[in-house]
Amino acid sequence: MLKRIVLLCTLSFCVVFAKVENVELLANTVTKNGEWVEASGEVLVYSERYLLSADRAVYNEETGELELFDNVSVLRGVYESSQSNYAKINLKTDEGDYQPFFYYDQRSDVWMQCESAISGPAYFVTDNSVVSSCNVQNPDWKIGFSEGKLNRETSFLHLYNTLFYIQDVPVFYLPYFAFSTDKTRRTGLLIPMISYGKKEGLFYEQPIYIAPHDNWDLELNPQIRTNRGEGLYSTLRFVDSPYSKGHVALGGFKEKSAYAEEENLKNKEHYGLEAQYQRSRLISHLLKKEARDGLWLDFTYLNDIDYLNLKTSESDASNQLITSRLNYYLSQEDDYLGLYAKYYIDTKKINNDTTLQELPTLHYHRFSNYFFIPNLVYSVDSQFHNYTRDKGISARQYEINAPLTFYTALFDDFLRLSVSENFYATYVQYDNKRGKNSETFYRNYHQFSAYIDLAKAYETFYHTMNVRLDYTVPSFDHGEISERIIEQDSGVEINNFISTGHEVESVAAKLVQYFYDDMGKKRLRHSVRQPYYLEKSLYKYGDLENSIAVYLSEAWTLRNDFKYSHEFQKFSRVQSSVGWNASPHKFSFSHTFLDEKTDARKSYLTASFETTLGKYYNAFGSVNYDVEESYLSSWRLGLKVSKKCWDYTFIYRESVTPKLTSAGSDSVNRRGFYIMFNFYPIGAVQYEHTVEAER
Repeated sequence: MLKRIVLLCTLSFCVVFAKVENVELLANTVTKNGEWVEASGEVLVYSERYLLSADRAVYNEETGELELFDNVSVLRGVYESSQSNYAKINLKTDEGDYQPFFYYDQRSDVWMQCESAISGPAYFVTDNSVVSSCNVQNPDWKIGFSEGKLNRETSFLHLYNTLFYIQDVPVFYLPYFAFSTDKTRRTGLLIPMISYGKKEGLFYEQPIYIAPHDNWDLELNPQIRTNRGEGLYSTLRFVDSPYSKGHVALGGFKEKSAYAEEENLKNKEHYGLEAQYQRSRLISHLLKKEARDGLWLDFTYLNDIDYLNLKTSESDASNQLITSRLNYYLSQEDDYLGLYAKYYIDTKKINNDTTLQELPTLHYHRFSNYFFIPNLVYSVDSQFHNYTRDKGISARQYEINAPLTFYTALFDDFLRLSVSENFYATYVQYDNKRGKNSETFYRNYHQFSAYIDLAKAYETFYHTMNVRLDYTVPSFDHGEISERIIEQDSGVEINNFISTGHEVESVAAKLVQYFYDDMGKKRLRHSVRQPYYLEKSLYKYGDLENSIAVYLSEAWTLRNDFKYSHEFQKFSRVQSSVGWNASPHKFSFSHTFLDEKTDARKSYLTASFETTLGKYYNAFGSVNYDVEESYLSSWRLGLKVSKKCWDYTFIYRESVTPKLTSAGSDSVNRRGFYIMFNFYPIGAVQYEHTVEAER
């Protein structure tokens, strides 16, 4: 049987590409009596649409009726195949009758089995059937039904009086059920989402997918939370050129008055707009051949954080500072132009009148180039920053930085030297500031650098090292920038401020080294940098920066980065991590500590793992712990079981989710379990039960 199917599949491709119009019949014995043709013994019949095989066949040339007996195999087109003991097919009208009937769709791996079936050009109908995508023998799941109809044009299967089985155990009954056997992109209903929360009640979302054209589609996500309210979210995805793509999301949720009052919510309606767009070749194709450009837009507007929390049953907006970005650059051989903008929404605040925005930043850079002689190189970098807000100090800053560097080498390129003159100037104009309305600062400093690159092979390893020494000497400066513009509220900080990058006389030593084993694989990377200040008014040592990564094996990696402040005699930043990746097992653990002057003290642990147990089981989990605040911000533990025709996932999780109340920012502890069953290709069923409590 397998050889016959392979032969049928092979010949079918020939039929498709040869476009055979006449019916041809091959067999061991063929007799003709008028319009009737009888064949027996390894019968093969092929036409423009079909490729068939049987032990015996009878064909009427006038009516186009073909009867096949015993071991009947039918291949229709490229993807549909069936088997039966008897089949009667009209090759002209494409109508057929099969007894019994086994059908298989190669595109979706769906099969059906029944006692009898009838077919037409655009459909076939079966009675008392079973459908599944699992193994034919002892399928893990199957659906029994009294009547089914497959629309061949829409690839949609309609089932009536359905009974769903796990193995041979009936689980649930539906009077009607339908699903698509086509995996191509098309308009229709997507998998519904169902969950339950103690406070919010039953959650139900029915996604609607609209795809009228190849270059755009629209997804509507209406939802209801029985105790809380109703909402509608939508996403429009599009491709408007070969070099660009984007999406626009718009949505809103309306709270029930009783729920909003009980939870003391700031807003009874939560709404927002999101847009992402990226494009290359915006105008660069109109310029020189080497020109490059790119546009990136990531925009979010919302009235409060619950717009994100309510998008789906799984939404968890842990970051309360929402940042929108616009970046555009245009680069040619020698020049770079940039336009950037950042817009912040601090969802912890009742309003954002005092939140500092960057609208916009303009950037021009002249790439390094020769200045009269090959060893003398210059570059220019200039920027304009507009820092604005409705209430509080705003500012416009203009700055330019222009280094001029001379390079040379000694001792047959063993020692390389550079001398640079660095010119910097900035002008700041303030709004809503008491005292000076503007300030100016400019400076010049010299920098002398010496560096060497060394490499040596040993018996069991290979070592490379770069040693660099920079000596900075300030020449002159004039003026000062006295105002530091910064927005900080409850640990949320926008790191925008007027900075002159003040230079002092100093020496900075830096070492970067690599170790490779005898097979050429990297085993260790290490870098360290230490500045030393020569001015008497300052402490002697700047921050020590150290970074090391150890690759113990193909699986194990250790990393540590720290910055140590000699001034305050403490570590201002420490990040450590260990990772293990020995497929199919993964594990990572990290700790981050921050205690910088411009940052609130932070310390948190993160860990995650994923592992495959046996052939079908995948376990995973993650945890995030805030050491400074002494609480688990989130954790989850799950198990996924994957088989050929279905998978199911169990997850238990807890998380701290922010919300905006009339009194300001607050948070709730959300915990519960999540279950999802995914049956290929009919879709998924999921259930979530969550409980919320004030943190």
